[in-house]
Amino acid sequence: MSAAQPAVEVGAGRERPSARRAVIPGLFVAAPAVLFYGILFRTLINLPLLDDYDAILGFLNRMAKVSGTGARLRFFLAAQHNEYKIFFEHGVAWAQYALIGHVNFAAISVLGDSAVAVLALLLWSMFLRGEKDLAKRLACFAPVSWLIFQLEYYETLNWAMPSVENLWVIVFSLGAIRCLLLPPAKAYAAAIALYALAVSALGNGFLLFPVGLSILARRRQMARAAGWLAATAICIAAYAYRYDIHSSQAHPHGSVFATLLHIRPDYVIAFIGNAGAFAGTSILSRVASLALGTALLLFFAWLLRRGYFRGNRCAGYCVLFLLLTAAGVAGLRSDFGLMQSLVPRYTVYGLLLASFAWMAVVEEFLSKRTGPLLSSQAYVAGTAAAVILALCMDEVGYLQLARRRHEATQGMAAYEHSASAGSLDGPVLSFGRRDAVLDSLRTRARPILDESIRLGIYEPPKY
Repeated sequence: MSAAQPAVEVGAGRERPSARRAVIPGLFVAAPAVLFYGILFRTLINLPLLDDYDAILGFLNRMAKVSGTGARLRFFLAAQHNEYKIFFEHGVAWAQYALIGHVNFAAISVLGDSAVAVLALLLWSMFLRGEKDLAKRLACFAPVSWLIFQLEYYETLNWAMPSVENLWVIVFSLGAIRCLLLPPAKAYAAAIALYALAVSALGNGFLLFPVGLSILARRRQMARAAGWLAATAICIAAYAYRYDIHSSQAHPHGSVFATLLHIRPDYVIAFIGNAGAFAGTSILSRVASLALGTALLLFFAWLLRRGYFRGNRCAGYCVLFLLLTAAGVAGLRSDFGLMQSLVPRYTVYGLLLASFAWMAVVEEFLSKRTGPLLSSQAYVAGTAAAVILALCMDEVGYLQLARRRHEATQGMAAYEHSASAGSLDGPVLSFGRRDAVLDSLRTRARPILDESIRLGIYEPPKY
């Protein structure tokens, strides 16, 4: 016993300096998350915005009129918003209403925003798994943290419907890929559950089907592949139940499947590089996004040829899912024009692709260096670019979120104090424009809000 004791102390002595060295990189990794959530909590509001009226309040208003458990489940399965069935969003709203007796948009927004933290943990679990030096691993991961925890995709955040849809579908999808690559049976069961949740969150969850089938076929896990096919069939059956194929946003009176044929390659490339859309939808942003998208595609092709994805299959399949999403969105949205690929709600995908590109740079090159990271020009340049982009986008995002909060509260005040019952005043944001889509939403929003208040589903704050 006495001979073993000094060894334990020596080992503990070696661990303590390593832990101390990790404090500063750890704080550097945590800093963007603190800024990110600090801004979000400061601008959070308990008000419905745009699609929240139809997708959440309208859904609950109709659900309240349905009697019987079976009838409600059938209504839940049939409910649709544009091209999608948003089971997860509807389930969250329905559960909240059943538990507390009303809907709270701030709480749903917090749930949606929290997906970013889970996403960061997922990326961390894929990153430099063999690196034993925690300080080095954290320092190399810092640019990913600054890319993910920033407000370039502010349009998705602090907004009940898109935050729950657009962010959790990514978490569920990447989580399903991560679990599929783990050997235990419990991990496979988790992958099936996450696959179903991804489909329930948003339609691009179905893109996990070819990705998952490829994983299982390559590993010759035929029984699990059969289970994956069965899960896909169940998801398709749920989606197909009373599905309206004439619900395309691009072609209001056309088929969703016909819309998918309208894929523009430039849209796909711009979508992949939309992290470069820091200047909005200007000409500069279009050029930057096309350039970045082309560079990322070429880099991923080079990594594939180099064999990088054989060593990090999880990253490879995640990139494949994101690229398939870019093609799918292009099929549904190309007719809106190239600028549609640059809108803030999509830039989280471009930031994720840039993050995976950085992870590859670290694992292929920087992790093999013996000298300090700060002596690497690639590390300093990549980190500085991520930090500068994040800080600039946090300022832009804060201003946009504050503007949204102000406009929404002013709209609700106008609704609550309107002299005319037929007025269209209400918290339907204009974003500085006037078009037929927003006018149509204003026409529908007030009756939906009136009914939800009458039914006790939602009580807006008083202004």
